[in-house]
Amino acid sequence: MKPILPFAGTASKPARAHIVVPWLLAGFAVIYYALYAACGLNLGGEGGTAGVVAMRLMAGQRPIVDTFLGYNVMWFVPVTWLFDLTGPNYLALRWYFFAFCTASGLLVYFVVFGKTRNAWFSAVPAILAILVPGMLFRNYMPFLGILNAFLLTRAFVLPHAARWKALLWIAAAGAGIGLTFLFRIDLGVFFLVIFLGLAGLYPFGEREAFLRRAALSAAGAICGVCLMVAVHLPVWSDARQRGYEEAFLAQYTGWTDMISREFRNTLDDLGEKTRPPSVAADPAAPAATAQPAAPAPKPTKVDTWEERGALARATPRDMWAAPTWSARTLAISTYMAIGISLIAIVAGGLALLVALIRRDLDAKERALYPLTVLGCALALFPQYYFFRPDTVHLAEMMVPFLAALALLVWESWRIAASTRIRAAKPVLIAFAAACAACAGIYTLHALPKASAGTIAARKKASHPFHAANGVNVKVRQREALWLAGLRDAVLRNSGPGEFVLCLPYSPTVNFMTDRPSPLHNLYVDNATAGSGWHQTFLSMMRNDRPAVVLVCHRAINGNKASRFPNWAPDSYRWLQQNYTLVGRYERNEIFARPDKSPPGTAPEFLQVSD
Repeated sequence: MKPILPFAGTASKPARAHIVVPWLLAGFAVIYYALYAACGLNLGGEGGTAGVVAMRLMAGQRPIVDTFLGYNVMWFVPVTWLFDLTGPNYLALRWYFFAFCTASGLLVYFVVFGKTRNAWFSAVPAILAILVPGMLFRNYMPFLGILNAFLLTRAFVLPHAARWKALLWIAAAGAGIGLTFLFRIDLGVFFLVIFLGLAGLYPFGEREAFLRRAALSAAGAICGVCLMVAVHLPVWSDARQRGYEEAFLAQYTGWTDMISREFRNTLDDLGEKTRPPSVAADPAAPAATAQPAAPAPKPTKVDTWEERGALARATPRDMWAAPTWSARTLAISTYMAIGISLIAIVAGGLALLVALIRRDLDAKERALYPLTVLGCALALFPQYYFFRPDTVHLAEMMVPFLAALALLVWESWRIAASTRIRAAKPVLIAFAAACAACAGIYTLHALPKASAGTIAARKKASHPFHAANGVNVKVRQREALWLAGLRDAVLRNSGPGEFVLCLPYSPTVNFMTDRPSPLHNLYVDNATAGSGWHQTFLSMMRNDRPAVVLVCHRAINGNKASRFPNWAPDSYRWLQQNYTLVGRYERNEIFARPDKSPPGTAPEFLQVSD
């Protein structure tokens, strides 16, 4: 019998390939990551944060209360387990996250294979996910997205010969969501909504088994929710014993305030809302003067996201009008993903509705499988589009989204090959081509970027650089020179245990010099510091007396307003007046406490090129 798809094989060949392909993918991932595992060093990367926070926890500090996490506790606790085995080690930390990259790629394969049963076709999106795994040290995000897609499709979509198997998969999906909560609460909420929605749909679609499937769904949902709670019990017990129980629970209620605040900011950006300018009263003016009424001032537009100094978001116009290829492909990847998702949700939703009305279980599963995977991928969309619209966060969403795109290609091509409606064929083929093009354009955009976790980190990284805590990497020649100068300046002007303050965000400096930071939250920028930042800064300088202060002059949010001297001029001026500039290394200035820097020593200025 001729296969429906040109890339579909016989039943026996995919079965044999399915044994081999996952091992080939795992081997490819290990070899690929080994090529650049020791390449590059990002002073503003999250590897420094993971290392510093893990070392704080190992020293007895309590999560949330004593040290700011930003994520939930399991983001950092496994790193403490790793460091218990290896000691604080930068390369061990890299390989820990590369293991998650490998697991994500394999899960992409298994998710696509679960529907297509074609090993070679399923390997294509898996290879793309391995090639562009997302920024190193944040690889929990794509892993959680594709893990939940894997568990939820097997729990509620794929058929099972025995009811006990279905029940186990539903319980496993609940445990997966509980684990997700312990990493990222917002993702846990999104996946819980999908879980409950699938549980509600599960009984429908079969003519004579509604009550049986309803009972199974209810029992599975109860077991799943119980396991969601059960995976929290060890952390809950630790929180009660060590006194951070209240702060731990507050995470689960406080995130809604943050989401609503940022959502309002986004609406301001997308809309054309205006507001009247605030006019301060003159205290020297008479209380009641008979002056003619002045014309009302014209309302001014609400500050946009960019005007507030946050990271700029690509607009649809950037798809053709952005000044660089990179910016254009970022915009194309963003808005193609949005358009494809909307089409898939509408078409898939209609197909699902028809299948439910007809009580066609096979048609229901065909519609629901790609929709479930797409929903799990889109759970990562808000943190990209609404909070940090850059390649780093797009790459995290795209790992599970690549699986969804592959499933949409497969299903569109299958329907096109079997439909008798001639007008539908070119539409379906065009949609499949658009999905494939989206994956290709995104890969072309992200693969050359080291920030997406790719082999681009290896480019020109030929000079060794060594520092504390296992920082033994290769970097570019110019980077090796100024990094060594920066490292030595910090060590020369500070002693073990003395604070080194890095502003606005260079936690890797603390990790590679083995110097603690006085910051409760290692990250600070113009969008998060608040109006009271200068007082906080002065209090830190008086109470903690950091031996060294590093100021990085990069535009952390991609605009001038986000440079530290621009949004914190009073703090920067105080630093210049009260500390001694001992060196400038590329865009990093090193200031030392006066008693630390030798009198009459000229600062070192090191800015070199390849």
